[in-house]
Amino acid sequence: MNPFASLDTDKLRNLIGHVTECILELKDIVNTGKEAFLKDRRQYAIAEHYFRRALEGILSAGTHIISRFPVKTKDYQEIIVTLGKLKIIPEDFAQRNKALASYRNRLVHVYWDVPAEELFDTISCHISDLEKFCEYFTKAAKGSFNHKTTAQRSIKK
Repeated sequence: MNPFASLDTDKLRNLIGHVTECILELKDIVNTGKEAFLKDRRQYAIAEHYFRRALEGILSAGTHIISRFPVKTKDYQEIIVTLGKLKIIPEDFAQRNKALASYRNRLVHVYWDVPAEELFDTISCHISDLEKFCEYFTKAAKGSFNHKTTAQRSIKK
């Protein structure tokens, strides 16, 4: 396979669309306020669902973009870090948000160990980051980066 093959922009736009839908649902939950969220345990399940799906969409989109480069990632955190190294997202943004990949794993594998207040605070803190991921991926889908040059630079590091 040509490592510099073009992105499947339809796939990427579809993933971005799903993440955007999740963000809208999460904003509705956050806008109801923390107190209301903590009083209704169903809101926890809904928030967990949409947050996990948003994170999975971001990681899937990131994996798709990275697949066009001659690099490998070993885990979800490395997907986000690699996107930074490849200049798809800013490196400082990648470093700040790499823990979201681990949070996704927590939601999937030990969801009973994520307190409602923590989930609400994490979502509130990272909604704008989820939106930024979508913005960066939209630029990638529009070809706003030269992936061959970017990959060659990142490989030399």
